[in-house]
Amino acid sequence: MKSFIGLLLVGCWLVGQSARGQSVVEPIVQFRNDSIPAMAFSVTGSGRHFNRFYPVDVDNTKLHIGDTLQVKVTPIQSNRNLIISIRNCYGNCTIDEKATSGSKTTAYSVLSANIDTLKDFTLNVPITPTVAFTDNTGRKLSLDNAGLKFIFVYISNPNMAPAQYDLKISVIRKAERNNEYPLPAKIKRPTMTTARYHAVLIGINDYNDARIKLNRPRSDIARLDSVLRQQYDFASIIRLPNATKQMVKDTLTALSYRLLSDDNLLIFFAGHSVSTDENNGFWALQDTRQEDLDSYLSNAALVSILNEMRTQHLLLVVDACYGSTIVTYQMMTNAKLQTWEEKYTQKSRKAMSCSSLEEVPDNSVFLDYFIKRLATNSEEYLSSEELFDSMKNEVHNKTQIRQKPTYGHIKGLTPGAGDFLFKRKRRLASQSE
Repeated sequence: MKSFIGLLLVGCWLVGQSARGQSVVEPIVQFRNDSIPAMAFSVTGSGRHFNRFYPVDVDNTKLHIGDTLQVKVTPIQSNRNLIISIRNCYGNCTIDEKATSGSKTTAYSVLSANIDTLKDFTLNVPITPTVAFTDNTGRKLSLDNAGLKFIFVYISNPNMAPAQYDLKISVIRKAERNNEYPLPAKIKRPTMTTARYHAVLIGINDYNDARIKLNRPRSDIARLDSVLRQQYDFASIIRLPNATKQMVKDTLTALSYRLLSDDNLLIFFAGHSVSTDENNGFWALQDTRQEDLDSYLSNAALVSILNEMRTQHLLLVVDACYGSTIVTYQMMTNAKLQTWEEKYTQKSRKAMSCSSLEEVPDNSVFLDYFIKRLATNSEEYLSSEELFDSMKNEVHNKTQIRQKPTYGHIKGLTPGAGDFLFKRKRRLASQSE
């Protein structure tokens, strides 16, 4: 097969100039009389790929949000029924140079179609701000295309005979209307260097309803505040001891307006909480009345506020009974290794709970290990997944009731593929090197 990688990454050409009010089609690369063997498709479980792949470098082709990638596969022989698949790659994308083996990447499959079902054998792939897809376990995920590095175009041949085809990949530029500003030269991506970190720490001891009694939450959030201020790079930390329901809602709502894509938010809650038979969770704030469910802050009300957050990463830590009612499922940690940059580039909406669906004691072993792990970390960055993974077994083993900490996506929010990173202060990170 032709050496297409060099052609695509180095020898691409762009034709046409932008014109106001009309879309411009710019060819990127074209292959004539390319061929693919019979039964050339991914072999599940073996890790081998026999399909053809063509990488499109997003930066080199100046692909913008609002543009459309156009892929046209014209069969030469009568054997049609070829399949086009689109996979998006974020962060570090390693390409296997062997043309017959496909690609070794961390790409996500986002689109697939049989060419016989397409008009003129052409697949149009709009570059939207985010792309939603379902992974091979059935989970619905959302990826932020601000971090898009490569788009891999795969051609598969499920037929019993080899096939020949012409391939043309082009970009349809977004039309600029007279009332629009020109498109930016480059997609703005949130970066680790411009990241800002914020925290809201909520701890409720003194309830107006005397039937609800706790002793530790106020001092717990003071301890957490101390380690975050001393060792980690937080631009702001808001401490809400004995906060009312309205105070919590107002604080989070204000942040949903103020924080942007370069911001990252940690929310920590320690206090009393309850759950219904349907596993709906409710936080008890200072003005909560024990038998009045409306006086609690429900998970649903909380999620409606968090849904408006524009932050790059959001981490919710619940140190309370029935905390896992806010976790959509317990994640399999370390399922895929990522660099810090890859974790940061993709958005995330993660939740961590001290327990599953059980009551927990006032004396929080979970928080003890949470603070200990933050305090003893010597790396520049510590992801929430790594933090959880390093303490979950100890919390389970050191609690009399055998608490089962949980970690996953925030139930009710669109999940992302990234992770919240605790960033150590520069002087401390340099001292540990």
